[in-house]
Amino acid sequence: MTSQPEHSHRTGRGLDVLALAALILIACSLRPAASSLGPVLSEVQGAFALAEWQTGLLTALPGLIFAICGFIAVPVLKKVGLFGSLVMTCVLITVGVGARALVDGWLSFAGLTVVALAGMSIGNVILPVYVKTRFPDRTNLGATAFTVSLGLGAMFPAFLTAPITGHFDNWRVGLGIWALVPACALVTWIILRAARSVPSLDRPGGDAPEAAPPRRHIFTSSKARYMAMFFGLQSVNAYVQFGWLPQIYRDAGLDPVLAGLMLTVVTLGGIPGGFLAPQIIMRSILPRFFLVSFALSAVCGYLGLLLIPTTMPILWAILLGYGGFAFPAALALITGRTHDVAITARTSAFVQSSGYVLAAIGPLAVGGLLGLSAGWTVPLWFMVGVSTLMGITGFLAASPGTVDDELVPTGTHGVTTDPRGGMPRRK
Repeated sequence: MTSQPEHSHRTGRGLDVLALAALILIACSLRPAASSLGPVLSEVQGAFALAEWQTGLLTALPGLIFAICGFIAVPVLKKVGLFGSLVMTCVLITVGVGARALVDGWLSFAGLTVVALAGMSIGNVILPVYVKTRFPDRTNLGATAFTVSLGLGAMFPAFLTAPITGHFDNWRVGLGIWALVPACALVTWIILRAARSVPSLDRPGGDAPEAAPPRRHIFTSSKARYMAMFFGLQSVNAYVQFGWLPQIYRDAGLDPVLAGLMLTVVTLGGIPGGFLAPQIIMRSILPRFFLVSFALSAVCGYLGLLLIPTTMPILWAILLGYGGFAFPAALALITGRTHDVAITARTSAFVQSSGYVLAAIGPLAVGGLLGLSAGWTVPLWFMVGVSTLMGITGFLAASPGTVDDELVPTGTHGVTTDPRGGMPRRK
């Protein structure tokens, strides 16, 4: 066991394993509230006698809440600290997911869904800060664990909620069981705190606050803006595929079961993507080339759906799945293109909140284009354009340099802050 006072937390092999377990469990908690609803949406709709607009609102809530609540994550982090903010994340998700499976009213169900999504949105922003502070010398490991766990947290509820519902003949069990994941995350997080292994973001007492140079607003960083656009455009791809891809295949003449399987193929890409994309970004393995390749793959997938959708349907799904590697790459950029912990937090909030605005708008735009054009030609060309822009912004976001460099005002002579302890240092 070693002590590192500059981090304000204890480290060691056992504690590092526990810290990684906490990261994995919290990250796995950030998707089930959204991904578990789709498989039992018809049962929920029937139980509450929902109108079409109410069902549509439920499916649109993740993007909307992620966009809105992501902006409050940094103020929450400053107010209650890293430990308190992630406790809040786990508690909100546990209460929201667990209690919504028990209520009898539509408004209560929707309100508790918002509670869970609010916790998820805060965790989305703050976990990259935890990766930066708790694994300062192994951010590659932390970023990979984060992105892979996000994929697992989306995949398993999508696969297992319907079978669990069928086994118990009760959709409430199928939804409510996923409250166990954030509950376990909360217990692990509290144990880590009791072992004094949760980082403190406070500056060491000997540091004068004015030692660090003032920072410009995050929007003034062109890199942060490109990262936000890249994140948003890849989110449009993901949410359009989740919402519309099976219908595109079905309208082309594919069997409904096979059409659903194509979406499964796409979502499975999140697992290898979660492993590989952070390596590309954190180790600087031709990052711009790979980010452009993700976009090009998505373009080819959409063109295949446009021109010959039923000739090689699985090929188009595989291409779109590889294009989905852009999501873990976008998350890895947040930690890979920032140094200072405060900048990581601000960048994470800005990139994700701005990006999820596009994520909420994208599926609505595709639905509107579908209604206006009465076919998939115009919407698919729209998605070709979205993917092309994703490649351009990804190329720019992955360029050398950091957000920190662009936020230091002229005349500070390159002073920045050490990401591991808040100590000022020279570049």
